[in-house]
Amino acid sequence: MPTPHPRGLARVWQARGMPRALIAAAVVAAAACGDNLSGADADILDRLNALPGVSAVQASTDLQGYSFFELRFSQPVDHDAGGGPTFEQTVSLLHRETSQPLVVFTTGYWDYYRDTPTELARLLGANQISIEHRYFGDSRPEPADWSKLTIAQMAADEHAIISALRTVYEGAFVTTGGSKGGMTAVYHRRFYPDDVDATVPYVAPLSLGAPDARYAPFVDTLGPPACRQAVRDVATEMLANRRAALVARATAQAASEGHAYTRIALGPAVESAIVSLEWAFWQYHGVDACDGVPVVAASDDALWSFLDEISPPSDSDDEQIAAFEAYYYQAYAQLGYPDAGAAYLDAHLVYTDADYDGGLPTAVPAYDDGAAMRDIDDWVQQEGSRLLFVYGEWDPWTGGKFSLGQAADSLLLTQPQGTHGARITRLSDADADAAMEKLTAWTGIALASSRARSRELDLDLLSRPALREPRVPPAMQRMLRARARIVR
Repeated sequence: MPTPHPRGLARVWQARGMPRALIAAAVVAAAACGDNLSGADADILDRLNALPGVSAVQASTDLQGYSFFELRFSQPVDHDAGGGPTFEQTVSLLHRETSQPLVVFTTGYWDYYRDTPTELARLLGANQISIEHRYFGDSRPEPADWSKLTIAQMAADEHAIISALRTVYEGAFVTTGGSKGGMTAVYHRRFYPDDVDATVPYVAPLSLGAPDARYAPFVDTLGPPACRQAVRDVATEMLANRRAALVARATAQAASEGHAYTRIALGPAVESAIVSLEWAFWQYHGVDACDGVPVVAASDDALWSFLDEISPPSDSDDEQIAAFEAYYYQAYAQLGYPDAGAAYLDAHLVYTDADYDGGLPTAVPAYDDGAAMRDIDDWVQQEGSRLLFVYGEWDPWTGGKFSLGQAADSLLLTQPQGTHGARITRLSDADADAAMEKLTAWTGIALASSRARSRELDLDLLSRPALREPRVPPAMQRMLRARARIVR
């Protein structure tokens, strides 16, 4: 593994409040990293390819102690109908030892993690698979029968994958995922509660309506009041007085960077980015970014830079819309969505709902009136067990957090002032230690102190480019918000 640059290490650990003496020790530890060591059992590739309906190839990775494999699982389009069409589902495998736990990570979208270990896999020293959600990325039937994009069908996909890998791996199995991936992990447990030993969903919302009215008042409580108002003021300024200047800059960016806007036009893309600014600010950046909010009198360039960093209009270009179109379908059909607020901008909107119709891959599906999500909620509260939910206090999606109810042997923990990037190792010391105790009990892996372990885990990944987790295009948020106004 390439040695991280000492200045880069220092910046990371200074930002996290690490004492200077520990920074020096961390740099020395990172410099000691050597070449990648193969952790694969001698016959692991043969064993993977011997699984029915599975093809596997070994790929390169610079991650120490792991071998990396790319798998394709043949799955029925409809698990309830035998002999029907099939498709291939992408799964990435980080292999360490068959005797160690297997972390089953559901992305909820395409397989963007590949050979990057999740926090949970690093904590447990575990093997890991990353499962691409059906109908996303390369895991889509052709032609696509959209009626088979349901939470039950995806749960059956995951059940088939876990069942196959149970014949290879001997340790505990733990499902996990962040945001929509965390939701997907819970859905799987509801349909197949005995498949795994535990489930750790990160920042997973449960929307009980289309729209779910719980979110808007929750957004009104996020962050320090002065910072919240500053974000709202600059968003209002952008729509009321700077629209033309921001559209001009988005147009220039599209020409220079090759963004196409044929599904959602550029004008609506810019407007939706501004409408989503407050939500995106608290979801992805949070209180640490408050000092960077420009004043209302700032230049057009300053406002554009802020918008492009926090809620980029380019997130609604054709490529991003195509990547998320399956999510649009799911949100309308079963998952529901938030009433995201930002009513203070309504007077400045110029585009209509019809300007956002290009986001869906098919006709708008009929909503199930919340039946699927109420069923999930009932299962968690009445029958759930061995669940560890992690949330960020100031993440807008926490407005739709799960409730444990009577769930057995379970925890729901919140990172103070946390964003959508909440992690176990960023919890308070007491909560992190409580989470570690649960993980040890569920997996049999004794875990070290959370703070010390956090520093050790992060060092291995400092030399890698940071993952950019999926960000729902602002145009999608605007479409859902428009539908929320209709329902009201």
